[in-house]
Amino acid sequence: MEDTNQPLDADLGSRPGGQNLRFTEPVRSDLLETSKWAMFFAVLIFIALGFVLIGSLFVMAAGSSGAIVGILMVIIYGGLMFFPGWYYYKFSTSTRQALEHDNNMSLEEGFANLKHFYRFIGILIIVVIGLYVLFAVAGIAFLSSGNFPGQD
Repeated sequence: MEDTNQPLDADLGSRPGGQNLRFTEPVRSDLLETSKWAMFFAVLIFIALGFVLIGSLFVMAAGSSGAIVGILMVIIYGGLMFFPGWYYYKFSTSTRQALEHDNNMSLEEGFANLKHFYRFIGILIIVVIGLYVLFAVAGIAFLSSGNFPGQD
């Protein structure tokens, strides 16, 4: 009698004799095109980061309070833009190198950077949603208090 008490994924383990997954030509082509688009977006992010740096210099030139705002612009907005751009850039270059030279290590590095990109964006979105909720609660509390400026 056959043993039917096996886990559902029993046959999905590694197969003897090598790799389980192979890239077909259409997959390689799609991955190469994806890496090119990732490079395009990385370049756009870095260009936007350059505009932030230039804009912050103008803000800093406005005076002492402008210097503080300019520095904060560079630190906060620049930091939030740099990391996604860097992860996209590294994904693009590593993936292209992997496809050109059939290098698994480069492909692993590329996908690790893609994972970092999406993790960063995911955390950023969670933070932004949290700030929206916080502002909404603060707004509702302010509106329900009835203490509006200019009221006597």
